[in-house]
Amino acid sequence: MRSKSLATLITVTLLLLFGTATMASAMNLRFNIVYGPKHPLAKGVFKTWAKQVKEVTDGRVKVTIFHASALSKITQVFDATVSGQVDGGLSCPTYAQDRFPLAGILDQPMVATASAEKNSATLYKLYEKYPEMQKEFEKVKLLWLYTNPAFQLHFTKREVRNLEELKGAVVSGGGSTGLQVLKALGASPEALPMPDVFLALQKGVVEGCFLPYPPLRPRRMTDILTTHTVGDFLATGFYVIMNKKKWNKISPEDQKAIMEVSGLAAAKMSGRDFDEAQTRDVAWMKKKGDKFYVLDKAERAKWIARVKPIRDEWVNQLEAKGLPAKAVLADALEMLSK
Repeated sequence: MRSKSLATLITVTLLLLFGTATMASAMNLRFNIVYGPKHPLAKGVFKTWAKQVKEVTDGRVKVTIFHASALSKITQVFDATVSGQVDGGLSCPTYAQDRFPLAGILDQPMVATASAEKNSATLYKLYEKYPEMQKEFEKVKLLWLYTNPAFQLHFTKREVRNLEELKGAVVSGGGSTGLQVLKALGASPEALPMPDVFLALQKGVVEGCFLPYPPLRPRRMTDILTTHTVGDFLATGFYVIMNKKKWNKISPEDQKAIMEVSGLAAAKMSGRDFDEAQTRDVAWMKKKGDKFYVLDKAERAKWIARVKPIRDEWVNQLEAKGLPAKAVLADALEMLSK
């Protein structure tokens, strides 16, 4: 009886010791994201992905999400990841266009579609195809790329169905490409940060804004906006990265498992989550009486002609640096047309 009790005690002790060792050896990744805990992508994508990483590595790799840029500003995430200040995070190529010229392809005017899932899958496939785009992320481990749905034009009162009706409209915009697009289309752009747009719309400082659908309702802009011009004008790309030294400490088997739930799968998941939010909010806006003016093919061709010089300049500048911008643009347009 005594020997049986001793054997049981030894077994329990060994389990505790090995269990403690396993827990101690588990790698915990501090992951910085810009979204707050209630954001659809925080709940639907990054929480899901963190759970998947833990599952596919049998707990050997864990991800702790830090919301609302708790560890690093979104504009500094790339350098913070390289230095190891954070183990991973997300940011946008548009914040450093010189560093990520090709990864910003869907930021170019009237390339993206209304589907973020389609945009995101295309962007990741372009990354897989072009070594020049892969080189832009050589200092880190790129986990996946994704985009939001395309930007549209939204107005408090003005109804815009063609270029003539857009002429002179005061529209808020952010980012250099967005402001260039608005100006080329004949609007009068105002550079405003996102937090200031609601108040500017409310006070009549601007007549409309240039944004995708998902931010409108959470930021209460839908309380004021009544009409929408749908032309799929551009999209914002995002990258999700990890510190390279930390990645190299993960076993090849676990690296493979992590990439099976990252890469194209995570790109599609991210886009799909954005699309679901867009579908839900557009249906709600239609129910409250908003009007939507979708540019027909002939009219949209006129708008494309207005912004084409912006794309041409982007191509010419990058080609002069030896980058295959022309081929990347042609591939993007072909993939998205299918």
